[in-house]
Amino acid sequence: MRAGNNRGLLVKALFLGNVAADTYNGIKDALPADLDCVVVADPHDLARTPEAAGADILVSNHWRADYPPAPDIRLVQAVATGVDLFDLASLPKGAAICNAYGHETAIAEYVVMTWLALHHRLFQISGEFRERGSWRTSWVESGAPHGEVRNTTLGIVGYGRVGREVAKRAAPFGARILAANRSPREADPGTERVYPLADLDRMLPECDTVALCTALGPETTGLIDARRLALMKPDAFVINIARGPVIDEDALYEALRGGRLGGAAIDVWWQYPTEAEPNRRGSPHPFHELPNVIVTPHNSGWTSGMVRRRWDEVAENLRRFARGDSLINLVTTN
Repeated sequence: MRAGNNRGLLVKALFLGNVAADTYNGIKDALPADLDCVVVADPHDLARTPEAAGADILVSNHWRADYPPAPDIRLVQAVATGVDLFDLASLPKGAAICNAYGHETAIAEYVVMTWLALHHRLFQISGEFRERGSWRTSWVESGAPHGEVRNTTLGIVGYGRVGREVAKRAAPFGARILAANRSPREADPGTERVYPLADLDRMLPECDTVALCTALGPETTGLIDARRLALMKPDAFVINIARGPVIDEDALYEALRGGRLGGAAIDVWWQYPTEAEPNRRGSPHPFHELPNVIVTPHNSGWTSGMVRRRWDEVAENLRRFARGDSLINLVTTN
């Protein structure tokens, strides 16, 4: 999509929210000199910032229906990949909705890191040795050997940008790689097969680890429920870097607590911090108390390299819009 002819016109960009404010500070020197930028780090201040009115570009990770009207917005530039926090109905029709990537490398490394850690029981063994000096897992005490990823099967649900990067990094470890995807997609070298998402039930029983890398949508909400968890091997692992609601929260907790799954790494959650609860846990269930679960606060992709790549993409799109050139990373038109 082309942004239209904006040459010679004053273009205003509103950077809304703390992540957008950080983005502005990171890219301001790369923006056109005549781009009028308004930064509102705290969305509560939006109604008290009259200079934000008339913005042509919204740079943010969200937009709420109760915000002041923004009838002139022609480009909604997300500072992340997901656009599900934008209330598009309250934004102008015809606006281009674009996102930003740059996270694939970081998240793929996280998946491989936790995949290795789960199979090697790294955190359990290290924790016991650190806390109690326990040698019970060592050959010294004839402990039960821990696992390795060689000759195991890794199933990747969502064979898009992230899923393909995971497969590329996992294959050299000697693992068998399977994948499932919503739309037809050819398998890259190192991936044995890509199943249609409708055939997920055929893939799950073969997997020693299932990595959830899919986008959240009607087809994937509740995709991994109690029935599908029961299809998996009782010692299999789950890694979720997609979205919390892709997997049934109650069913996952019960399977992990009851020993019907080998373990999990969870980076995305079913609830997030609020102003009233800044340290709110990601679930009412105490996943963090389970010794076979790795928990992280939705930061698998939050690396310095990702931030720079994402900033560069946002800056590039704002320059393109100001010139009237074709936009990158177009998700949809409102």
